[in-house]
Amino acid sequence: MPTVLTRLRDRVYSDFLMGSRLSEYEKLLETALRAGYRISSVGGTWRRISDGGVDPHERHLVLRHDIDTDPGTAAAMSDIDRRLGVESSYFFRLSTLAPALMAEIAGGGNEVSYHYEELSAVAKRRRLRTASDALAALPEAQDRFAANLGRLRATTGLPMRVVASHGDFVNRRLRISNWVILADPNFRHEVGIDLETYDEAFLRHLPSRHSDAEYPLHWDYHDPAEAIRVGRPVVYVLVHPRHWRADRRANARDNIQRVVEGLRFELPPGPQRRA
Repeated sequence: MPTVLTRLRDRVYSDFLMGSRLSEYEKLLETALRAGYRISSVGGTWRRISDGGVDPHERHLVLRHDIDTDPGTAAAMSDIDRRLGVESSYFFRLSTLAPALMAEIAGGGNEVSYHYEELSAVAKRRRLRTASDALAALPEAQDRFAANLGRLRATTGLPMRVVASHGDFVNRRLRISNWVILADPNFRHEVGIDLETYDEAFLRHLPSRHSDAEYPLHWDYHDPAEAIRVGRPVVYVLVHPRHWRADRRANARDNIQRVVEGLRFELPPGPQRRA
């Protein structure tokens, strides 16, 4: 069982001392391509599923990037994607928006869309304490989501019909995910969303799912290279730039923000009103 000091040491190394692992990222994609995998975005895969299903005679790797921090490393990853001729998905938070970069990534053939977190943002601002309180605030979160999505579409010119919810400490604390914002099919239709990446209708087609992790694990559960080696027909890989190259300034800024938000959240709840 890792001690507090061990976890702190690993976090310091991961955030400030770790060298670039982008060559490993490139090697993973090259390994998949040599093994005959078609590397696709979330939206591209969903369209094939909707049109009749993934061809069982083909091998597919679905590649997703959640840009929680560090758009610069996301740019480097997209350069690798372009060099290898693969298609993948990049989801940006409001805090990591970079319209010029997003346009460049989309221009390279990748899917670029929104990594949203309006429910957790409302919960933090109002210091909500229970999942039922968060659900009661769902209309406010939906209003904010619709406004933010509309603004992002207007700013970037991107369709953003496939979106991915972000997970925050308050989601874990309240045991409620941001994707409940899109649980109502009528609201989803109103805002023009075709797919949320955590939809069960999508995930059930992806039995081999893999997500990267902080040093020293690098991968939660299993390394996707092993799934590729044994020839799993569909492999789903989620990566975060932070785990592949240490951007000291971005990581310091994000860590400070986490501490500040955590301290604010522990204050007594304020008046329950909508802004």
